[in-house]
Amino acid sequence: MNAKIFSYKVEGIKLEPQDRQLKISKNFDRKAVLEPLKETLKTENYHVDESSLSYKLIDDQLYIQGLAVELEAPKTVGFQFNK
Repeated sequence: MNAKIFSYKVEGIKLEPQDRQLKISKNFDRKAVLEPLKETLKTENYHVDESSLSYKLIDDQLYIQGLAVELEAPKTVGFQFNK
């Protein structure tokens, strides 16, 4: 099974100062944020392994990191009977 690692910059999701001690982002839907990434990887015959996802902040910008696993063709099973 082939895999790739990725780091995906989520545009528009940044920490903004709320007060002196708190920074907070706007609301976002985790599933909707992943859709563009899934579509990009799908064209390369990969899918996101959602159990590997890690949400990171780099310079107050949200990044999602994880594994993308190659899609494998389903295996078929054939039966042969003797006459």
